[in-house]
Amino acid sequence: MSGEPGLGLQVFQNKFLAEGDRTMNAIVKVTSAGGRERSDGVAAEVLLVDCSTSMRSPATKIAEARRAAIAAVDALPDGVLFAIVRGTHQAELVYPAENTLVTASDRTRAEAGSAIRHLSAVGGTALGSWLAKARELFDTSSAEIRHVVLLTDGRNEHQTREELVSELNACEGRFVCDARGIGDGWEPDELALIVKVLRGNVDSAVKDGQLAVDFRALIDAAMTKLLPEVRLRVGTMPFSTLRFVKVVHPNEYDLTDRLRPAGDHEQELLLGSFSGAESRDYHLCFDLTADVEPSYGQDRQLGWVELAPMAGARVPESPSGVLGRWTHDQVPPTLVDPKVLQYTIQAELGEALTAGGEAFAAGNGEGARRQWGLAVKLATARKNDDILTRLNRVVDVVDASTGEVRLRTKVPRSEVLHLLVAPYSRLSVTGDGEPPSSGGAEADLPPRTCAACDTLSPGGARFCVGCRAEFARSVS
Repeated sequence: MSGEPGLGLQVFQNKFLAEGDRTMNAIVKVTSAGGRERSDGVAAEVLLVDCSTSMRSPATKIAEARRAAIAAVDALPDGVLFAIVRGTHQAELVYPAENTLVTASDRTRAEAGSAIRHLSAVGGTALGSWLAKARELFDTSSAEIRHVVLLTDGRNEHQTREELVSELNACEGRFVCDARGIGDGWEPDELALIVKVLRGNVDSAVKDGQLAVDFRALIDAAMTKLLPEVRLRVGTMPFSTLRFVKVVHPNEYDLTDRLRPAGDHEQELLLGSFSGAESRDYHLCFDLTADVEPSYGQDRQLGWVELAPMAGARVPESPSGVLGRWTHDQVPPTLVDPKVLQYTIQAELGEALTAGGEAFAAGNGEGARRQWGLAVKLATARKNDDILTRLNRVVDVVDASTGEVRLRTKVPRSEVLHLLVAPYSRLSVTGDGEPPSSGGAEADLPPRTCAACDTLSPGGARFCVGCRAEFARSVS
């Protein structure tokens, strides 16, 4: 690619508000296009490989980790800076010998591979110290694109959660981290927290050989990044507040607590690095004060979004408004924007997966069966083959259209973990954010008004599109 990369921003919403409505939802799409050839030293990669004692049982885990790390190193293009870190209750640099990054070449890749083959599994687990070592290594370089792959099989046992959070706060905006779990002893919540703050994704390996393929793909994706840190600014009006902002494509997590003040009625959010051809969607929800003056027959600005200027990239010159127009009609002319509806259904799917996992962990087999059955129904409607594949490893599907399933016997915990991290994995979202078809009986149901916040939702929705409160089930 050549030329200066460009960023684009679009807002999708239903701007019509019924009398008394106090919530506005919008999907903000951020896209990148174009770019330049990368020069040597612009990108840097650090591999954090778990070498705690638990990686020895079974022995295939440490062997798989070595194979994956070597595959990742072999995928590094010439000129990329890199390092390999052995992670235990402390972080030990195993390649290169000096406390710095080394340039990828035939020689250094071979040397790194030799060092990786001698990795031994003895020690504890302190994820924050591993990330601190990556931050320290990146500080020795002027590389713009900085990426980390973190592999672990265990919990953060040799560090408090407060220490991990503190280190994550220090690393935020410094590099992007993708995390992978192996085995059945790691905690999804810990890895989800890491990738949320460091704007990556999390997944797990449940089959031999899968991790090496995954690592190679992560490196290939990281090496396409051209824009080091894209920032989204969100503005509100004196009568509006931002309730939440969530990334909903290509993965899902709530970023509300990552917003930072950027001026009067303005907040800024780091989005992470972008390639020369990428698209991400964010769900924003605005609350309006009770005394807001409705505007009938014309649009009123409720908030706005824009991309912060950045060196080496073209960004839109003007912000995009989040608008509202009140109507005297009892039902707005357009119920819910298709993209807002799409991600409402997607959120329900994630909630069903999580609720099923919680029930399963508590020994409530019937609760797990019911929630994962709902997930099968939603994933089938969305044609989400990745999540259906994961679900089929824990349930036998009797009728996908109704969500009738049976729990499989002796489900390995590693398969449950693989299912629970699906919403945080970039592999779990189909297409490029295009809404699924809205046919079927549920599309013909009348809209539902939330008793908690008065927001109008589609007739078939189980959760309010505004406050996410669950609707009471209809009695047939």
